[in-house]
Amino acid sequence: LGLHTKITNLKMQNEKLKKIREAKELEYGSFDDNMNNIGRMWSTLLGLKENIPGWLVSNMFVASKLIRTKTKFKKDTYDDAANYLHQAELMQQKDAEIYRDWIVGFNKRKN
Repeated sequence: LGLHTKITNLKMQNEKLKKIREAKELEYGSFDDNMNNIGRMWSTLLGLKENIPGWLVSNMFVASKLIRTKTKFKKDTYDDAANYLHQAELMQQKDAEIYRDWIVGFNKRKN
């Protein structure tokens, strides 16, 4: 494929993923809020003193999607993983200070 075709395909894929994210937000509500709520729930269930940040929850969902790829190919699985990773990146960038506080606190309790 030529460079122009590759760029066009990438733009089309990015637009497709954006539409999926928009549809999921309409169906389930705010992605950030949901990931943060899941992090709070998991932290409670695990007896952690600090909440697992939403971006880390999203990365765990990426890992679960990657595990699914071991058994068979399904394009939807890769789309979901790409969207979870994209959202995790945005959340971690936005919450950089919170992340640093979380990891420092986690490491203190671990040692």
